[in-house]
Amino acid sequence: MSCPDCVSGSIHEGTPKGKVITFANLPTYATGDESANKVIVIGCDIFGWNFVNSRLLADEYAARGFRVLLPDLFDGYELPQWTLSSRDPVNDTPSFFQRVIARPFSLGVLVPFVLRNPHATQTAKFSGIVKQLRQDNPSVKIGLVGFCWGGRYAITSNSEFDATVAAHPSLVSFPSELNKITKPISFALAETDPDYNEARGIETEKKLKARGFTDFEVVVYRGVKHGWTLRCNMADQEKKEARDKALEQVVSWFEKYLS
Repeated sequence: MSCPDCVSGSIHEGTPKGKVITFANLPTYATGDESANKVIVIGCDIFGWNFVNSRLLADEYAARGFRVLLPDLFDGYELPQWTLSSRDPVNDTPSFFQRVIARPFSLGVLVPFVLRNPHATQTAKFSGIVKQLRQDNPSVKIGLVGFCWGGRYAITSNSEFDATVAAHPSLVSFPSELNKITKPISFALAETDPDYNEARGIETEKKLKARGFTDFEVVVYRGVKHGWTLRCNMADQEKKEARDKALEQVVSWFEKYLS
């Protein structure tokens, strides 16, 4: 997760419609019908649960009939949104400020971020969310969509959910962690990604098929980089179309497996 694309992108415009609650002892952005029997949990990227892009995306899922929970997985220690605030609006390249200050700052906090958020602790938080949801409603269907950092948990915590989606996952111990997959899983991968790219997607297909697992799909998006699902330049029509297609991929997957 030390690639520049992990800490690059654009801030999206809009006002989140949900509310902040405490769920499973975690501050959580909640949106959508509270009585819905289909719940999507979002595993956020390093920008955390306060990131406006993540909240706006949660609202888009909610508008499709899901209850959506975006928990604070990092105890408030997340990359500040201002590191994305300065970009060239024409070609979406980093501004001088972002190249000289924001990006070095972002990359500098990645190591302590990883140390503060060990895998076991993150896994326990997802387990707590699932436990609370099933206690509240034993018939609930629960999906996890994870982005970048959170994408890994769509793989490693897959068995606790009814279905998961891994969007440009990072820090995956490949291929060993694929063995943790027992429930339906969808992969949304960028053509350009230093970690989970098209080649790894092909290997993922081979590994899963080799053990007889069939409830999966791997979709590779052309013309985009790691992180496009959350942080693409919405003024770039090609990238926005890829982002919108990824949104539909998530919705379609959960409509199929959370029904």
